[in-house]
Amino acid sequence: MSSIAPPLFYRIGAVSKLANVPVTTLRIWETRYRAFTPTKTHGQHRLYGQDDVLRATLLKQLSEQGHAVSGIASLDSTQLRLLHTQGLSASALQRVVTQAPPLSACVVGTGFAKRLASNRHKLGLFAEHSERAKVFSDLATACAATERTPTDLLLIRLNTIQDSTVSDLLEFVRRSRATHTLLLYVYGASSNLQTLSNAGITVRKDSISDAELSEWVRNASLEQALRRAGAPTTGRKATPKKYSDETLSRVANISTAVLCECPRHVAELLTQLSSFEQYSQECLNKNSADQQLHEHLAEVSGHARALFEHALELIAAHEGITL
Repeated sequence: MSSIAPPLFYRIGAVSKLANVPVTTLRIWETRYRAFTPTKTHGQHRLYGQDDVLRATLLKQLSEQGHAVSGIASLDSTQLRLLHTQGLSASALQRVVTQAPPLSACVVGTGFAKRLASNRHKLGLFAEHSERAKVFSDLATACAATERTPTDLLLIRLNTIQDSTVSDLLEFVRRSRATHTLLLYVYGASSNLQTLSNAGITVRKDSISDAELSEWVRNASLEQALRRAGAPTTGRKATPKKYSDETLSRVANISTAVLCECPRHVAELLTQLSSFEQYSQECLNKNSADQQLHEHLAEVSGHARALFEHALELIAAHEGITL
């Protein structure tokens, strides 16, 4: 991904190109369904934010899936993304959102809890259901707490991540049985941060913006609500990887009668696709647009890998190669 930060605001023509939606359609979605809330310059020119670009992209994709824009334009970006990945109807998603009971949360860090409860976040969970959030001043106090009830969301803010902190954190997360865990830190060794990420913890710098923090809570809350309702919480998944890197390397180096060296080429393509699939799954996401892109890239490369695995099996059968 490029390290160049995207612009904060876009003219409608730029949104049209990025989302591949005609300008006239964007204007209809805005005026008729209030799908966007652009700001205006002193010259009364409309300026659209990054969230508007994401919404336009999702609305286009959902409309192509058969959803009426009039019925989904009022949903926020998080709900639109879940609607796109879950294959639910808009009414089904709305029922999950409105009928789901309040989520429980545990917050480690008094200052972090105050930040979450501030009006600027509009998080809902902490503004309207603050009684569902337990707050601990620090990790040691949280670990020493005797009550161990399952928690939906676990949000932790620490100054430093030391080697000893990692084991304490992992044990606390395990005992909390949280379905989603977010850790904000100021300083930490990359190896420790990677260990925590590998354990399924979302690790972010404490400098995370209010918008990103709010988005994480909304995403986690909606996914947990879907899980409670029995709905799937992930999109279509490619089939698991069939062949190890060792097997593909062995096939790539087999001498065959196929003059075009198909076994070697297909095996090499499979190795590259598997690597890219893993890279997309592990790539860091700065916002929901990044996450959506990486999920799509992982899905596409996974399905491509499955097709080439089938092609390799055909070649192996033709050449008498044992996989």
